[in-house]
Amino acid sequence: MSFIYLGREISTDDEGYLLQAADWTPELMEELARQMALTLTSQHRVIIDTVRAYYAQYATTPPMRGLIKLLKQQGHAELADSITLASLFPEGAAKSAAKLAGLPKPVHCI
Repeated sequence: MSFIYLGREISTDDEGYLLQAADWTPELMEELARQMALTLTSQHRVIIDTVRAYYAQYATTPPMRGLIKLLKQQGHAELADSITLASLFPEGAAKSAAKLAGLPKPVHCI
């Protein structure tokens, strides 16, 4: 699948995950969020940045428990619980954050 964004063709898989990591930009993240009917806040961005940093280090996305632990370690205890993450990402925090971060679908997600 693909869509046109700012005159560029952006290739995605069937679920909307970017096929080319180099296509990701903060502006494209905003467009992906719009397509998902999300308005990104600073809280969303903290989570997305955390997922991107984890991926850069480990070449995989963190599982939900790992994400919660990372957020606590980074001083974001107010975001570090499954209820808060679900309210920010109604379609699933791990999947949605990875998609918005321009990363592949997490292997631990159905």
